[in-house]
Amino acid sequence: MMRKICVSVMALFCVVKTLYAFETGTLRGRVIDGFGKPVPSAAIEALSDGSKSKTTSDAAGVFSVNYNPGNIKLTFAKDGYVPAYIPFSLDEKTDLSVDDITLWKIPPRGGLFVVGEGDYIEIKKAEYYFESSSKERRFYVRGSPTVIKGQALRIIDFQVDNPLVIGKTLYQVDAKDSVGSIIFYPSQKYVLNKEDDSYSKIADNMGIRKVNLPPGRYFYCTGEITIRSKVGNGFLFEVTS
Repeated sequence: MMRKICVSVMALFCVVKTLYAFETGTLRGRVIDGFGKPVPSAAIEALSDGSKSKTTSDAAGVFSVNYNPGNIKLTFAKDGYVPAYIPFSLDEKTDLSVDDITLWKIPPRGGLFVVGEGDYIEIKKAEYYFESSSKERRFYVRGSPTVIKGQALRIIDFQVDNPLVIGKTLYQVDAKDSVGSIIFYPSQKYVLNKEDDSYSKIADNMGIRKVNLPPGRYFYCTGEITIRSKVGNGFLFEVTS
């Protein structure tokens, strides 16, 4: 009789254990920084339909966290880094791997920073000014450029001004330190050495600019040069091969 009771209890325990294993799903992944290195001890939460599960990344940046099916918000945070989150919806309980999560390190001050191999390279501030004739207004840049090796650049744009000034325009600087001119005669036209880049938001006051540039000098103008522009600020750098 005692043996039968023990068998029944063990059978019940196995059933409960099996059911519990499928109570929640599991999300797995890795947290890295903008340089591709693992971020250990990042705080991770999975919020879903009133439930909350917490964990931290290990020394290799790897994590696993439980979730309940439904609308899920997966959050990542660590001191000194910009928090990140991923919203998604899962109707079933499953074991799911997510793409690497990037936590961007907060720069020491506002400005533009090239993402190097293991740290940020700050781009030096510079100024532009103009010289006018009856036919045109030509714009020049003065300052010492930050020298950057490589052509495919990722540039962190971190703003601390209030109100925030997000807009920046990229110009190539020629051998005479000019970024071009606005011609008045015989008709008004802009002849500025403008370059295209792409901007992606990381946070309200931080974004990443991506651009591929040949060797030369370049100026990120705060704002944009127009017919009303006379003097202004920006960031000057030189790309070398």
